Amino acid sequence: MAENVNETVMSVIENPTAIDENALKTQTIDLEVRADSLVVTNDEEYQDAAEFLKVLKDQAGKVKDFFKPIKDAAHKAHKEVCDREKMMLEPLTRAEAVIKKAAGGYLAEQERKRREAEERARRAAKEEADRRMAEAIELENQGRVEEAAAAMEEAEIIDSATVAVPTSPAKKVRGVSSSRDWELVSIDEAKVPVDVAGTVIRPVDSGAIMRLVRASKGTIKIPGVTYKETVRMSVRRS
Repeated sequence: MAENVNETVMSVIENPTAIDENALKTQTIDLEVRADSLVVTNDEEYQDAAEFLKVLKDQAGKVKDFFKPIKDAAHKAHKEVCDREKMMLEPLTRAEAVIKKAAGGYLAEQERKRREAEERARRAAKEEADRRMAEAIELENQGRVEEAAAAMEEAEIIDSATVAVPTSPAKKVRGVSSSRDWELVSIDEAKVPVDVAGTVIRPVDSGAIMRLVRASKGTIKIPGVTYKETVRMSVRRS
C-alpha cells in the first residue's frame, strides 16, 4: 500500500513543460492532503515518508521558481516607483528644510531678544533694589527709622519680584508648531569623557550626547562639546 501511495504522489508532480499557477496550486494541495493520510509504523513506510519529504522539497522549489520572476518584476517595479517618488519629494524636502531654518531662526532670535530684555530688566531691578537698600541704610544712620524701614521694605519687594518682560509672540498658524531644541556645534573628541551622568558616550556618540542635552533642557556641560539652542518646527498635513 505504501508503495502505491508513493507511486501516485510521484505521478502527480511530474514536471510538465509548462505549468500555470492553478496547476501548481492543485499539486500542492494534493500533496498536503496526502501528507495528512501518511502513517509511519514500519521501515517500509519510513522509507516512503523520507521519499515523500524529498517530493515536498522539490515541490516547494517549483513554487519558489514559479514566483521568483513575478517577485523580481514586482520588486523592480516597486523600486522604480520609490525612486520616482523620492525624486519628486527631494525638492520639497529641501524647500521644507530651508523654510524651517528661516522660520526657526526667526523664532530663536525673538527668544534671544526676549531673554536679553529680561536680563536687562532683572539687572535694572537689582540696581534699584541695591539703591533703595543703600538709601535705607543712610536713613537709618540719620535716625529716620520709619523712612528707613519703608525703603528697606521697598528694596526687598523689588529684589524678590519676578521680572516679566512683555512680549509679542509670533502669530500661531494652525498645523504648525514649534518647540525648543538643541543642535551640536562642535565636538572635540580628545576632551569628551567616557561617560556623563551615568551615560556612556565613548566612542563619541552624538545621539547619546543629544539625549543628555535634551534631558537637561540645555543646562548640561560636557567637556569638549559645544551646542546651541534652536527651534524645532513641526508641520501637520492639512
